[in-house]
Amino acid sequence: MSLDLTTLSKQVRQMSGALALSADEIVGRTRQVRARYVEASGAESTWSRAVDLSRETATWLLARPVEPLDTVRDVPPRPAAYALVATDGSQIDVDRHGSVFCYLINIGRVYLRYGHAPTARLSSQPALYYEEEDLYLTDGARRVAIEGNYLSARRDAEEGIVLAELADTFLTDDLPAIAMQDGTLVRWTLSGAEKFVQEHFLRLYLRYLDHMRERGIPVVSYISRPRAPELVGIIRLMYCPDVDLAKGRGARCSECSDVQAGRPPSCSICQGLVDADILAERLAEGQRGPLFVSMSRINVEAYGPHLVHFFYMRVGRELARVELPRWVAQDPAQVDLAHTLVYDQCVKGAGYPVALARAHEQAIVRSADRRAFQQMVDGSLQRADLPHTTSRKRESKGFSRG
Repeated sequence: MSLDLTTLSKQVRQMSGALALSADEIVGRTRQVRARYVEASGAESTWSRAVDLSRETATWLLARPVEPLDTVRDVPPRPAAYALVATDGSQIDVDRHGSVFCYLINIGRVYLRYGHAPTARLSSQPALYYEEEDLYLTDGARRVAIEGNYLSARRDAEEGIVLAELADTFLTDDLPAIAMQDGTLVRWTLSGAEKFVQEHFLRLYLRYLDHMRERGIPVVSYISRPRAPELVGIIRLMYCPDVDLAKGRGARCSECSDVQAGRPPSCSICQGLVDADILAERLAEGQRGPLFVSMSRINVEAYGPHLVHFFYMRVGRELARVELPRWVAQDPAQVDLAHTLVYDQCVKGAGYPVALARAHEQAIVRSADRRAFQQMVDGSLQRADLPHTTSRKRESKGFSRG
């Protein structure tokens, strides 16, 4: 046995005890922070300005309110018939211990139509990448491998490109329709990338959003059990002693007056809380909260007309995060359509959008698939009289598995 369960069980009990001791303290802080949020309702313009002043100086994530902070919207009436397309992706990363440098991206594709003439089309689209331009990005002086986070960025772009293709193929009539993706529309994996890498992948990704905007098809993304603290970031400004709108001054974390005076930062009451903690008691089943703009640097500086907005929606025991590009968020009818159709998909999927669940099933690459893929590659190289040796590390691991 490689895992000492006896030793581990003691650590698990210690963890449970520590969490139990901190639970009451967290509940108390959450109650205070929620109350501060409620007090701020009606002062959205004030806190929007505070966000703008603090965007460059605060060390935490921020959002800007678009609707009143006390906004609660019931689920709008669902159309009698509607259609949607959805994609999800999986990948086999470059294996530097393998016989050849290549990677695979598999995109799950879903088209669903409800109401008159219900239809479902499910498929997957695998693509193998092995050319020099697939494996590396260069600006002439630097050469960056497409692997890890950058391969995830490539997959994200491919999911969007395929989503646009599905929309062009299937969303051709007058039915209400949306296009869905799993996870965030904000490409966080690129936030710390070199400029030429960031621009390359964002160009691919935003091009698909341009196309959907021209088609007038709302794009939405769905995040189950989100852990984002952007709304909490606004509340931290409410506790910050350095925010002074009269003087045009935002949070100054590097010069925090509390810290300089030897006190814990006033905003530490928000530490560890997430947006769902704040809105959880305010939203009943199917209801959504207010719209916000994510003020992450990559979103604000690179997304332009696709600036990502979001709202939270109650789905069973959890609050889900639904993200929309600006051109959708600025159209109340499209926001309502996204709200009701995403919720209907969650109901049909027992708490998670059925279209995204089906797209994931089509996309997933299982262990057996990975082994079959590797055997296929090795066999093809052998038939072509090409070298197909693996590293000693790979061979050692294969031996140890028996």
